[in-house]
Amino acid sequence: MPLSQQFHSGNRKKMGEALPPSSLAIIYSGREIQQSLDANYPFYTDNNFYYLTGIEEANVTLVMTRDQNGEVTEQLFIDEPDPLKEKWVGAKLLPDEARAISGVEDIRYNGELEAFLLKVKDFGVKTLCFDFTMPKHQSFATTDDGVKAFFGTLKIFNLQPIFTKMRLIKQDEEIAALREAIELTHRGIDAILRQLRPGMKEYQAQAIFEYTIKDLGAQGVSFQTIAASGASATVLHYIKNQGVIQDNTMVLFDLGARLKGYCGDISRTLPANGRYTDEQATVYGIVLEAQKELITMYKPGAKMQDIQARTRELFLEKCLENHIVPKNNDISEFYYHGIGHSLGLDTHDTNDKRDYLLEPGMVITCEPGLYIAELGIGVRIEDDILVTEAGPENLSPQIPKEMADIEKIMQG
Repeated sequence: MPLSQQFHSGNRKKMGEALPPSSLAIIYSGREIQQSLDANYPFYTDNNFYYLTGIEEANVTLVMTRDQNGEVTEQLFIDEPDPLKEKWVGAKLLPDEARAISGVEDIRYNGELEAFLLKVKDFGVKTLCFDFTMPKHQSFATTDDGVKAFFGTLKIFNLQPIFTKMRLIKQDEEIAALREAIELTHRGIDAILRQLRPGMKEYQAQAIFEYTIKDLGAQGVSFQTIAASGASATVLHYIKNQGVIQDNTMVLFDLGARLKGYCGDISRTLPANGRYTDEQATVYGIVLEAQKELITMYKPGAKMQDIQARTRELFLEKCLENHIVPKNNDISEFYYHGIGHSLGLDTHDTNDKRDYLLEPGMVITCEPGLYIAELGIGVRIEDDILVTEAGPENLSPQIPKEMADIEKIMQG
């Protein structure tokens, strides 16, 4: 089941309350991008637009107006049906369908949009609100010079800080969707555990995961799957996945299933032949021990910067104890990314700067990693953590990460 109409209507209500008085907000779903002469790239709805409407179709515009007294009105503009085009690409969203999904009552066609915007000045609008983080090639644009000239007389207001504040705190429906996406991710990882073998291509392991989650109903992947074996695991965003998995190496998987728009994001580092070498076990154990302590810090009031600082302290301390010494005792040689990020509709959810205080309802990844090029070893262990009043809740506890558990499954 998709997220409820009430969820999207509630989000619009909060957005309307946050708009400046005498303002007009334009939120756009995005446009299709041409890939070749007769095909487009797969379309993905802008996540902020989806958050407010639940609609996943290109070229749809939500217009919200807040008058000087605080009253908010809303309209949704969709493409008019085109019977000839529908024979090639299928039916467009109908007004009743848009109304049922979004809860917006006033549904109009895109042909009316520019005339509607031109009339807005009669309502005393002083501020125009856009989401300025949307990629330029996807952003809302008008074709009429008169409308552009009209926009130029208004103050400009960026909606992104409002979206960021709203989306950082997850509602019950969002947390439920994340649990489902993470469970699908678990099922995909379990399939890898049972089939991974030396001699396999990295892309074959990737295919096992992606087939499994799609077979179980996932919309797709949360991001391009990372299946990095051997020394390739020291490259954080390695996505070539063309290498041959060698015996006595490890494979670092960073992957996730997407469901109802929400993203799982899990990392596990697995031994190709089902058994960690002593050297691999040492590095893996350092990362796992650190992650367990760091998860306990995901409490209301904690600062992400402090958790990052503690990660660096732990890694340097444990590496030195195990005679793994970075140059100049600088752990940045082995650990060169952040400890976590917000998770939700985006894998790196909202435009967060990762310097905030944790609050109940946030879902933040915990993903310490060590990448030791001279050993050809990269290890990252990542789980998705819900911050609650009672403390951290790991949303992915069912996904094995103890070495003994992993080896048991792989050897069985």
